[in-house]
Amino acid sequence: MQDVGSILAQHRTPAERLAALERSHAPELAYGLHPGNDEAAEIAGAASFLQVMKRNWRAELASRDAGNPPQRPGWEAFQRAMDAFVPEVERTQPVWFLQDNGYQVTGANQDELNAIAAARERAPRDDPQQQLGITYQRDTMYGVLSDGAISRHTGTFDSGTTADAAAGWVDHVVRVQVDADELRMRVTAVAGDLTMQGTVLDGPVGNRGLPVGSAAELQLDQSTGELAINGENVGAWSGSFETFGYHQGRTRVNEGAGMHVPGGGTPEARNRGPSLAVDDVLFERIRDLYTNVEDPEQGYARTLGPTRTRLNFNEAGWEVRVPPYRRLGGDAMFTEAGHPERAPYNPNLPTPDSVDVSNPSWYRDITNALPDRFVGGRSSSATLYMTAATMLVHEEHLSLDDAKDVMAFGVADMVVSGEHSMPECMTPVVLAAHSSQPWQETPLNLTKETPPLTAWMHLVSPETRNEMRTEARAALQQVLSSPSPDPKVVTGLTMVVKATNDFERDTTELTKALSAGLNPTPAAAQRVAVAADPRPRAAGAVRENDRDR
Repeated sequence: MQDVGSILAQHRTPAERLAALERSHAPELAYGLHPGNDEAAEIAGAASFLQVMKRNWRAELASRDAGNPPQRPGWEAFQRAMDAFVPEVERTQPVWFLQDNGYQVTGANQDELNAIAAARERAPRDDPQQQLGITYQRDTMYGVLSDGAISRHTGTFDSGTTADAAAGWVDHVVRVQVDADELRMRVTAVAGDLTMQGTVLDGPVGNRGLPVGSAAELQLDQSTGELAINGENVGAWSGSFETFGYHQGRTRVNEGAGMHVPGGGTPEARNRGPSLAVDDVLFERIRDLYTNVEDPEQGYARTLGPTRTRLNFNEAGWEVRVPPYRRLGGDAMFTEAGHPERAPYNPNLPTPDSVDVSNPSWYRDITNALPDRFVGGRSSSATLYMTAATMLVHEEHLSLDDAKDVMAFGVADMVVSGEHSMPECMTPVVLAAHSSQPWQETPLNLTKETPPLTAWMHLVSPETRNEMRTEARAALQQVLSSPSPDPKVVTGLTMVVKATNDFERDTTELTKALSAGLNPTPAAAQRVAVAADPRPRAAGAVRENDRDR
């Protein structure tokens, strides 16, 4: 069985090389066998997606400039919805590397950092990757602050709540905690004596023993502050209101990924070891990696950060770029937490029902089989994208197809930028899909262990997948025209061509089943034990510092 090197040596013309690679069953071209090759395939796949998005966006801009009505892609629909959702929230915080807990500069780098921060606010019109990046950081990361517009999606329910105030939450969610149990009810009606009627919602809570979908009634005696549930007085209680969009986005997604678990944000739980000092020395080290012309991997080959598997996008003829403010993060700051007993390599994401996210060690246990690919820890960024998209879907500001598109785009952006690996992004996404509508009814609700690239391609439209395959094949043919092509680039591109072909073949039956309304995945909510929080969950409780991306 020939390897890539021998195929390149034996065949000299691009057409012969391409045909031989596509026929080859060399292990290095098989996705799921080797962590380095697998990551190269994921990076190449994400890069081909971004290249297709950029080309299509430029064609769309040209069409608009010619006077045609806009055809908005999902990422732009998300951007516009977020802009409209929090228009009054001004991002007063500086970018993370200029914050007090960002780079500890002595002053030597201040002007350069300020220039990078200013450039971040001026994304090129024809670069959708940078346009989406600005919207994400400004609105999803900063717009979910405790005093932002999204916080208005929570309200207080206590002994002082009036019937008029409660009536404003009809069609939304009331949450009541009693004796370490929680009832979640979608309010359908409010009577003048502050009697709320509604239907019980699913979730990893006891719901006081009431079946999901059953009718429930809460009655508050304002003179005594006592609360009755279905006519039975309860003891000490606390409560809150949430809009339904907020509840399904913020709460259900986060619970599915275990983000309310005590201790879930600790370095041990995140598989993160000691971080490097974030100071002038580190800044200069990162800058030198990208500006040293004597470095044989200078430029695009350094796109993925100092320690990630690298893919030379320039050699592939792609215009995928990572701006300086993104390059300041990534793996340079973080080291992997040690694994005393590394498990054999497992290339697959686990099925959600096999993971107990109420255990703070769940993430570390999963990454034991993939220690070299989870250096950055759990991707809060992917979860924030999913949370925002889910909320907008339930607010009817975004379609599910648009939400899938923005998730595909966001994950591709983070993977290519070197901020997270694809397993880091996709692990919380598929866990949350198991417990959160509307994602439960998509193939993201995995029923068997699945490689990350395959799971990610469930988010990509069939038309875009076809374009990705064409793009990767054309780029591969261009690379093969070189007398001495880079075997690493050849391997990554070939694996993308093979992976997209395999995906189309393996998902034919699933697509037919979904089209017929016969989703083979279970839609039951994930049952996990999550500590009840009597307070409305402000964004600050789940937002991680921007530099943890």
